[in-house]
Amino acid sequence: MKRKLSLGQHARDLAEKGLDQASDVISDTQPEDKSLSEEYQHRNLAVQLLNEQLNDPVKSRHDSVLATILLLCHYRMAESGIAKFHTQFAGVKKILGMRRSSPFPPSRDSAWMEALFTYFDAISASINDREAQLNTSFFGVMPDAQLLPPGAENLVGCDRELFKTIIKLGRLNLLSQHRPVQNLLSNPLPRGVPSRSQSPLGSPLGHSFKSAHQHHLSADMFGAPHRFDGNGFGATIEEEEAIASSLSSAAYDDHRSTFWREWKDARISLQSWEFEPQRLVASLPGPTPPSSAQVRDLGSLSEAFRYAALLYTERLASPNVPSSHSNFRNLVSQVVYYATSLEAGSSAEKFLLWPLFVAGSECVNELQQNIVRSKCREIMARSGYMNNLAALDVLERLWAGDWKEESPGNKLAGMMRRGPFNWAKCIGGPGVEVEWIMF
Repeated sequence: MKRKLSLGQHARDLAEKGLDQASDVISDTQPEDKSLSEEYQHRNLAVQLLNEQLNDPVKSRHDSVLATILLLCHYRMAESGIAKFHTQFAGVKKILGMRRSSPFPPSRDSAWMEALFTYFDAISASINDREAQLNTSFFGVMPDAQLLPPGAENLVGCDRELFKTIIKLGRLNLLSQHRPVQNLLSNPLPRGVPSRSQSPLGSPLGHSFKSAHQHHLSADMFGAPHRFDGNGFGATIEEEEAIASSLSSAAYDDHRSTFWREWKDARISLQSWEFEPQRLVASLPGPTPPSSAQVRDLGSLSEAFRYAALLYTERLASPNVPSSHSNFRNLVSQVVYYATSLEAGSSAEKFLLWPLFVAGSECVNELQQNIVRSKCREIMARSGYMNNLAALDVLERLWAGDWKEESPGNKLAGMMRRGPFNWAKCIGGPGVEVEWIMF
């Protein structure tokens, strides 16, 4: 790839244009820079040949189809980290469905590609206000099996058991905003049963949170003095009624009960998860076992993912609490701690982008911001993937307060368009055709 690394200027251009216009910027038109002409020609030819394969009922089931789409996803991540990833994952889901119905046995090559697609999809969904699409078992694997095959930790940098919870975050985000989700549970709590059970929120160690802010937090979470609306603004009764106007009272309450039930399940899973090095080593394929340093790094990586996921659920439960609150600061500190616990120069750092982005979006400490900034740049220097600088550019804008606030007249429209996360002020939202991916 012939690419000039312009310190994220391309990513900033996309952010300033808005993601609704970004698809025009990253379209298949030939670039003005002649040095990129050959690169674009190869990409367009790959897309053309891929479409020819997809039109063939036999060739469309070949491993080469998955491999081509995977390489094109990596190309987009290296180029900017912005593309129509959700449509690519939807296409992968259809292809996998065809492969599962074919008489041909599964290949070993397809398993690791499915693992990467599943990871990309889950992480992308958590950032871009949608639900993960690749949430079924692998080709040739029983439906109750884990989403990632043995050894996938080497590909994604996250414990497989922990990933089973992380893949649910995108769905939780939609539920918090009272938006439709796939396979909504058909047995919500009875309307007469309160869904306001004691939340397992608290410090990173799971201890009860006791402070002067507890009453405010409980009110913010559980509906008094106003109902939880899943956005980052303090909604008035009129605004909240506008959001719920299309839902009956029963549907609204059932949706909310489903959110809190699934939120609590995810939160407990995250809090109770523990890294098990013996189980990990036993599950890794290959004759050469990992070194103790590699196992230790994977443990630190998984902890960074876990605390980032806890931070994610904290924001879903408390959309109006400022990032300066101790709950958020404690969780951010844990992510930063584990991100800096890797061996010096460890290749495992390349997996840190998502935890760093989630933590960075809530980070108010200048020293920790500098650590996140430095880590993102180090990852970029090693990988050459521009999505690292694109993510850092969003964080820089958040830290500097460099985004356009909604005017009072547009507050309701903005509230209904954006989720509870700080990065939603800069990227994404319903109607946007392209996504950011963090890898």
